Amino acid sequence: MRRVRAGGPRRLFFLLVFVPLLCVFPYLRGVNNPNEYVRVFTAMSIVEKGTFRIDEPVQLWGWVNDMAKVPSKEDGQAHYFMVKAPGSVYLGLPGYAIFAKVVAPLLGHHYPTAETPQEERLWWLRMSTWALRLFGSQIPCFLFLVWFERYLRDFSRDAAIRYAAVAACGLGTNYLAYTHMFASHAQYAACAFLSFAMTEREMRLSRSDSRVRRPRFAFLAGFFTSACVTLEYHALFLAIILSLFGAFVFWRPKQLAAFALGGLVNVPGVMYFHWRAYGNPLTPGHQMLETQKFAIEHQTGLWGVVWPTWEHLRALAIDPGFGFFGMSPFMWIGLLGVPLLLLSPGAAPRRARTIRVATFVWFLCGLDLFLVNAGIIEWRAGWTVGPRYLAACPPFFAFGAVMCLERLSLGARPRRAVARGVAGGLALASVVTIGTVGLLYDTLPESIARPFAQFAVPLMWTGIVPHHIGEWFGWNGILPWYLACAAMLAAPILAGLFVGAREERRPLWIARAVMFAGAFAIGMAPGVSKPEDGTELFVLHRDTQGIRQVWEPPDRDRVSVLRHEAERYNGRGKGPCLWLRLADYERILGNPFAAANDERRAGGVTRARCPKSWF
Repeated sequence: MRRVRAGGPRRLFFLLVFVPLLCVFPYLRGVNNPNEYVRVFTAMSIVEKGTFRIDEPVQLWGWVNDMAKVPSKEDGQAHYFMVKAPGSVYLGLPGYAIFAKVVAPLLGHHYPTAETPQEERLWWLRMSTWALRLFGSQIPCFLFLVWFERYLRDFSRDAAIRYAAVAACGLGTNYLAYTHMFASHAQYAACAFLSFAMTEREMRLSRSDSRVRRPRFAFLAGFFTSACVTLEYHALFLAIILSLFGAFVFWRPKQLAAFALGGLVNVPGVMYFHWRAYGNPLTPGHQMLETQKFAIEHQTGLWGVVWPTWEHLRALAIDPGFGFFGMSPFMWIGLLGVPLLLLSPGAAPRRARTIRVATFVWFLCGLDLFLVNAGIIEWRAGWTVGPRYLAACPPFFAFGAVMCLERLSLGARPRRAVARGVAGGLALASVVTIGTVGLLYDTLPESIARPFAQFAVPLMWTGIVPHHIGEWFGWNGILPWYLACAAMLAAPILAGLFVGAREERRPLWIARAVMFAGAFAIGMAPGVSKPEDGTELFVLHRDTQGIRQVWEPPDRDRVSVLRHEAERYNGRGKGPCLWLRLADYERILGNPFAAANDERRAGGVTRARCPKSWF
């Protein structure tokens, strides 16, 4: 295959990825997200007070879950600590320090006290969270995707396939939602795959000669392996597989010592946190949870992990409102390609062996994640976007998809055109199905059967969209969010239809476009299928209607703006048509009584007398 020159498209593609990843800020203080706030509080306490105790932030901003209340031998008092692994907090500390000690003072703001007005305290919490997300999650996760695309070049010279995989991984899974949260799931995904990739690359490049495998890459592989557990305690199970893979490849004494040394680098930080928080460097805090129900669950099995069940596995995989493949159909390519790559890698014998080993290991990693998640007592993980405990899966399955698509494309331009179209279409379906949800908010109730149709569409249609980076420069409208959403959708379209199109004759490009459209339609079908619970599609789900009351920023959505304008006209001129449009919006938001009242205020004017509007 002729190598695709894609310098310009590559820059454009990553600009399209950059905008939704770093320029949007989904944030709702009213939801009181414990997964994020205990980490935010801990970062604040470390920088401001030099302690892991979060008593003061709890007093300033209120109680959250995911905390332990631990008696102190020093003063005899009980103090609050987070029960999360400390890795993401350490990663975010520079961002908070820059904000709190440099940016905020320049803007006339300082760390609040009990006497600080509530509005000022809420501003500090919001902006601190934004700074921690940028430095602790968004920037590292974007840089990982840039590296990921370069790594995939070793397996496919086809830029269209690589870009489709990166778009599907970074924008078409809950990787996007958790990049927009100061938590650990997206960073964990990056570290897990980096560990695998460092090991796989040395195995491949050494051409079976273990003597030339470089210790510095063994060190990095070990570092990223232990970083997984530093970020998430449940990563221990995956870290075991990655450690065995590392020991299998880096088995010579010098390499093995480097691998072990890299793994040990992260241990002191975790042990120090355990010691200062819980009094024992070997004790995590889950069994000290203040919420008794969760404490009991984490005392069952191994940190709350028991044997998996088939029902959980099935839902985690294919549920259209929650499952990994159900919401990210591109990832089916990676799963379905495993038998093909194991039985027929389509490469020279030495290269074929490497492909088989890599396929076996990454699939084992993915299977491990599924089985562990299916065995967790709180397997749904509460309010989430997609399967939260499977957040490390996207890069592994995207990697498998690239190898599968490249294998199917070998030796025939028509097959390559079809592969490009299918990859792009399924990537776009994934981005629409779950990416639009994650771009609005990162935490939804378990009861929503079709998040795209019952959450994303109603909010997008009515202009209820989150904060964005334009607010830093006085651009407070809703348009920048739509531009970010358009960039997100354009990324897989660019990959699926335009990258590499110059090398295809018109019939092949038409076939590619047809496959793109067909794959997109098939991938979208589960996300817009009729829910089993009988709830309406394209109407805001009843269990998220309360989110509208705490939405941030408030009062700039189309409904609020239109209601203000309708009240101003008060039945005069175009006022009746405004009330009718308001009624349509209220029905989309699941408020039929408000819609009926708005129609009454239209004074008998019918919609036929009003100008048509797309929004």
